[in-house]
Amino acid sequence: MLLLLALLLVTAWQGPAAATLGDAVDAALALAEQGQRADAQQAIGEALRRKARGLLAENPALRVKLLTDRLTGDDGAYEVEVMVDLPLLLPGQRSARGALADATGAAAQALRTRLHWETAGVVRELAWQAALADGRLRQAKAALAAAATLETTVAKRAAAGELARLDLLLARQDTLARQSELAAARADHAEAMAVYRAVTGFEMLPEPLTETPAAVPTEPPRRSTGRDAATAGSAQPAAAVPETHPLLTSLAQGVARARAERGRVRADRSGSPTLSLGVKHARADRFAPQDDAMQLEVSLPFGVGSAGAPAMAEAEQGVTDRLAELQQARREVVRNIAAARAAVTGVEQQLAAAGERVDVTDRALALARRAFDLGEGDLTALLRARERAREARLELALRRLAQGRAVSRLNQALGVLPE
Repeated sequence: MLLLLALLLVTAWQGPAAATLGDAVDAALALAEQGQRADAQQAIGEALRRKARGLLAENPALRVKLLTDRLTGDDGAYEVEVMVDLPLLLPGQRSARGALADATGAAAQALRTRLHWETAGVVRELAWQAALADGRLRQAKAALAAAATLETTVAKRAAAGELARLDLLLARQDTLARQSELAAARADHAEAMAVYRAVTGFEMLPEPLTETPAAVPTEPPRRSTGRDAATAGSAQPAAAVPETHPLLTSLAQGVARARAERGRVRADRSGSPTLSLGVKHARADRFAPQDDAMQLEVSLPFGVGSAGAPAMAEAEQGVTDRLAELQQARREVVRNIAAARAAVTGVEQQLAAAGERVDVTDRALALARRAFDLGEGDLTALLRARERAREARLELALRRLAQGRAVSRLNQALGVLPE
């Protein structure tokens, strides 16, 4: 029982678990309140669907007509008509409005996914900026600790008369330089974390931050001859556009909605018939009885092409604009995927070179330290070798982080949403 109570207390003091990247994106999306845009468009689709299910094309109107001879003969004659005009939806108009409602709802859902993807791109960049700043901070702390240890060793040997006072000053200068670098690294890390915290509301970076690289769809190889055939084997296959990319899906739904709007305009070109219902009260003179009657009128409009031409041309322009925007975005997505793939390949090569550099500089540092301990080398050579080794380790650490960021950017270019 005591052991169980101790475990519960430890768990309570540990605080909340670290958020995943998907949790950070959801939190950033909630803080930015971007979901209201999709909700508003969804509300438009629902309103269009309710209208499509109804019978009226427009709001009903009340007409009142009064005829009297009070200002002429004043024989008591009058005529009063009260009519209610009901613009009716034709079957084709109802189906066109239903298609527009469906397209608007689909566009709202695609917009919600697109906003999620766009927010994921922002959170990914901010998280990796903070991670890189944290990597520099860790390296700066390690460099300061190594410099302080070397300074202590030099101070002891200088006190024993084995080293000159100039060597102690050099070691002190190196320690002060590392302290300055640590202060700058702390400031950069604090700034990066402050921006990340302001966007997501989280105090810690997502765990895990490194993502699994998504598969890159490629276009089928094309036949080539001549010089192109000779270089086809060394070139990477061209990246294809992912079918489920949030940006392209949203823009494609925008095209579908523009086409549905064009269909609605085409269906409304001939106008809507109007059914009028009412009553009529009339009297020939003051002594005549009042006649009451029910009235029914039907108004059938005649569609004129010139009257609906401006609205139709505007609808056509909307479709053309949405198509052009989709094609431009498709080309941009292909370029971003190609650039992200090249960046991943380049970082992998740089990471391999950085690993080899660390091995060489570590061996050189070990030789310089051994020579310094045996009195065969001076402090300047040791400091130079240690600085080169420190720079190599820093580069290796940053290259590893850069590899994770490159994979994250590739997933973002492919339209992958973090979990």
